[in-house]
Amino acid sequence: MMMTALILAASLGTAPAEAASLIVHVEGLPEARGAVMMAVFASSESWDDGDPVAGSRVAVRSDAVTVSFDALPAGAYAIRMYHDVDGDGELDVNLMGIPSEPFAFSNNARGRFGPASWADAVFQLVPGENTHTLNVQ
Repeated sequence: MMMTALILAASLGTAPAEAASLIVHVEGLPEARGAVMMAVFASSESWDDGDPVAGSRVAVRSDAVTVSFDALPAGAYAIRMYHDVDGDGELDVNLMGIPSEPFAFSNNARGRFGPASWADAVFQLVPGENTHTLNVQ
């Protein structure tokens, strides 16, 4: 009996964190062509390094799309996305380096002379289903 209780207690201590799903609604896309390119980051370091934990490419057929991510551990996350209007797989920029294709960050954060900061874009993912809405800039 004592051994069973110890095994049960040990297994409870090593149980994996509950998984979360993330459904992202992107609104305000200016053209019904190309693709939404989205990356999800799990730390300020990965945000700064451009090393996402998940990513997705979704074809654009209207002024809105929905992107889903499954089996993410609960915790802090931030999202970067852009509307690849011409479908070349790259964020187009002008001669000054300013994006010429629409983009957005989680929390609808805005950057000043660059991308939004992790602190402005971070949100908490809890176990179960989570939704987030991005409005394209």
